[in-house]
Amino acid sequence: MVMETFDEKLAIQSYLRLMHEVAIRIELIAFACDGKLSLTPPYAREYSYLQFRRLCELIALGCLQLHGDLPVAKTKAATKEWNAERIMRLLHRNHPHAFPQSVTTTKKGGVWHYEANSKPDALTLASFKALYAECGELLHRGTIRSIEAEKPITTEDYEKVIKWSHSIVNLMNQHIVARKDGAGMFLVSLKSENGMPACSVFSNFEEGSVNVATYNIAPPVKA
Repeated sequence: MVMETFDEKLAIQSYLRLMHEVAIRIELIAFACDGKLSLTPPYAREYSYLQFRRLCELIALGCLQLHGDLPVAKTKAATKEWNAERIMRLLHRNHPHAFPQSVTTTKKGGVWHYEANSKPDALTLASFKALYAECGELLHRGTIRSIEAEKPITTEDYEKVIKWSHSIVNLMNQHIVARKDGAGMFLVSLKSENGMPACSVFSNFEEGSVNVATYNIAPPVKA
């Protein structure tokens, strides 16, 4: 049996396309919350949660792409799975730090500094699971009993949409995905100079040096 090899470049290009979709869906949530989609508040909230669920799926599928060198990523269970929480659970069997981490970059004296998990309100694996579960509950209309017991949507419910949106932005705007066993990491920016996602791959860490390769995708061609 011939084992599939991990094509890093292909995985990154696929990941960046998913990240472009992430950026679009984040913008759509902002449009809905700002009243630019002509949706009344209850439907804007529902629309936002639909986008949240898609965003959770995109994050999980992206992790599956970048961690394609993990044994579990090639299994039938992983390649056929659609549930975002279950995808992350599968990946964490091989790699406990498979989920993206927020990062802050600063430049001092001509040297770039990267600080992971520096944004306290950025989405984490735990809050990712909580959001995904919340989406499942909200996007089902429920039963006759639950409809009869339904309460009006509160200000706090709308504020939660803003909170979740900020949490996702703070994670995804600029994030790292660490490879297993310290083999390297992917540093991803949701929007680079051309308005599209970009990824820098850090590998072969040695004292005083590191290899860096950068990948970009071109903007879509306008009709």
